[in-house]
Amino acid sequence: MPQYKLIYFNAKGLAELPRLLFAYANVEYEDFRFANREEFLEKIKPNMPTGRVPVLEIDGKLYPESGAIFRYLATEFKLYGKDNLEALQIDGVVETMSDVRPILTKIFYENDEAKKAELKKKAAEEEFPAVLSLLEKLAGGDVFVGDSITAADIAFFRTMELVLSIITGLTLDSYPKLKSINDKVAKEPKIAAWLAKRPETPN
Repeated sequence: MPQYKLIYFNAKGLAELPRLLFAYANVEYEDFRFANREEFLEKIKPNMPTGRVPVLEIDGKLYPESGAIFRYLATEFKLYGKDNLEALQIDGVVETMSDVRPILTKIFYENDEAKKAELKKKAAEEEFPAVLSLLEKLAGGDVFVGDSITAADIAFFRTMELVLSIITGLTLDSYPKLKSINDKVAKEPKIAAWLAKRPETPN
């Protein structure tokens, strides 16, 4: 078994999805969290391949980029479908979910509180429902692809955890398949154990 070390801030952010994959696969790794931005800039950043995190260290070698880390771990842990067609479906779900990121980024970087409130309202009433409606169509039932949990389901769970922490009032009640997927992942024993013990940090 390779020796894994995940390098990131003491936050969920872009490292939480890999942590969830490690938890579900029941694979040991070092969850290395540096203390603050100053430590990152002074000690961590100069040694990172692209100067960014997360970075996954495998047997002493550093590999950057969150998307690449996600796909590697999902493939390595047999969570990327039973064949290439299922992998294609998983990629379709993950790519559709990527529409969420620019919406959240816009909200996060808006400093004017009145404008931020408007952006959140638009996101809750228009933008997120549009994405969720597409994902509901892609869902096969209580999982997105095949008949068991894959990386697509875990990625959706993490995306919704982030979205629902920022957009109050938004629910999955109008999307029965998505609600079932979200609940299934949350109740999976290894995921539930991680959620119960993980450090309390910003999203």
